[in-house]
Amino acid sequence: MLVAHGFTPPPPTVGRLLLDWSFEPVPLIALALAAVLYVGAVAKLQRRGDSWSPGRTAAWLGGLLVIAYATCGGVASYDHALFSAHAFQHMLLATVAPIPLALGAPVTLALRALPPRPRRGLLWLLHTPVAKVLSFPLVGFVVLVVSMYGLYFTSLYGLSLRNDLVHDAIHGHFLAAGCLFFWPIIGIDPLPGRLPHWGRLMLLFLTFPLHALLALAIMNYSEVFALDYYLAHPRPWGTSLLTDQHNGGGLMWAAGELVGAVVFVALFAQWSRADERQAKREDRRADRTGGDGDELDAYNAYLARLAAPRTPTPAAAPASTASTPSTASPEPVSLVRGGPKEPTGPRR
Repeated sequence: MLVAHGFTPPPPTVGRLLLDWSFEPVPLIALALAAVLYVGAVAKLQRRGDSWSPGRTAAWLGGLLVIAYATCGGVASYDHALFSAHAFQHMLLATVAPIPLALGAPVTLALRALPPRPRRGLLWLLHTPVAKVLSFPLVGFVVLVVSMYGLYFTSLYGLSLRNDLVHDAIHGHFLAAGCLFFWPIIGIDPLPGRLPHWGRLMLLFLTFPLHALLALAIMNYSEVFALDYYLAHPRPWGTSLLTDQHNGGGLMWAAGELVGAVVFVALFAQWSRADERQAKREDRRADRTGGDGDELDAYNAYLARLAAPRTPTPAAAPASTASTPSTASPEPVSLVRGGPKEPTGPRR
């Protein structure tokens, strides 16, 4: 990092962006802890004889790897020198890493691996009003977009370049905001008030153009963000500050559209598989019950009870001797397989 190490990095190349790594203790310790806890929970299930999808484990570890690259990889070496690297770093944290993390289903894993008392506490937490509000995808999207506007169009961006603690806190905030948005959209964990698949598709279709507006605003902005910082730490290579800023806005726009398209296709595939699983469940239920026979048998029994003769109960004599003609209701018709059946009630 430019501030931490006190030097301007060399001109970026593909090799440096892909292969250069730096030791950042805060994110590395957090990522190692997340990996150990997840793998330990999976091992506990396997020792108990329960299965866990290897694809979910690979997704979780892949998401952690994306975070590690964004905070300690080659792009992190240039996040203080290039606005475009900084913007790409935030896109990795806010829109790329949350997707495999959500597909890793850590909440489901915790519910299966935790002892009874912590499991009840987690279930209670998932059903609190706060969890219901935060699990609505629009909340996460608003938090994410407002945070990006608040970072780039205020003095907070310059402060994050000068202060490593603020810098790391913003990284954590963008990662959390991205998880709040993508977890209810594409995640498979049990969440309160989850929208149906068609609702999630519509919300995704409506929200991602708003993210493109932010990228377009940066691409057309005529002032350099954190100009004082960049003038105090000039770099002898690369494009101008404003051109690099516009390139960063273009990266945000392209990455956002690409991620949105991938999530849209993945969510549609989830919807299709969910419909197939529901159809299979309905077929198995019909095979066990013999189709709709149980419903017809229950209805026929109900009709038989209505048509059965009733034993009159003693009643007080009426005050008037005039008889009131009774109106007989039509006798119900029984439904059976093979056609209607004659009424079983008494004949007059």
